Amino acid sequence: MLILESSDAGADERDFVRARIAASSAMRFDREGKRPDGSPVQVAFSLAFARDPLAPDVGLAVCQQHYPENFWNPDFQSHANGATGVLGVVMVAADPGVHADVLAAFAGARAVKSETGEIAVATPRGEIAVMTPQLFQDRFEVAAPDVSGGARLAALRLADKVGGAATVVAADRLFGATLVFEAAEPR
Repeated sequence: MLILESSDAGADERDFVRARIAASSAMRFDREGKRPDGSPVQVAFSLAFARDPLAPDVGLAVCQQHYPENFWNPDFQSHANGATGVLGVVMVAADPGVHADVLAAFAGARAVKSETGEIAVATPRGEIAVMTPQLFQDRFEVAAPDVSGGARLAALRLADKVGGAATVVAADRLFGATLVFEAAEPR
């Protein structure tokens, strides 16, 4: 499941309908959360779902936080692995270009960058890249997922405060998800 940030899930749903990629109506969820000191806070979010018919195994959604001040707490945002943020995700497809229109509509992007064997859509929080299996294997030196049934999510690119050469942890070591730790600056 690929989930992007939203400032208005209802408006995103309407955009998805216009682009003919909507998968459901927007849904809102509310519950009580707890701060690090145990005190209660209200948290709520709305989701709107989209779909790419050529990627049936890839779920697409946007998430609107209604009380972000109660959810995004610096105490919850650090990890011992050294990751400092998300640089993007990588999908693998036999023909990356056929996913450009859906991903642009999903991300609300005006342009899609295209290179040999790869497309990329910029979002405010990172890049959605789609590349051929061969390019994925060449770039990350790990096996690409099987795309015979359509495009697949293949890797999560994380900013690493240490920097230097990228560190790749293969999917077979992480229950199907390749992690790529790379310098904090996007490539």
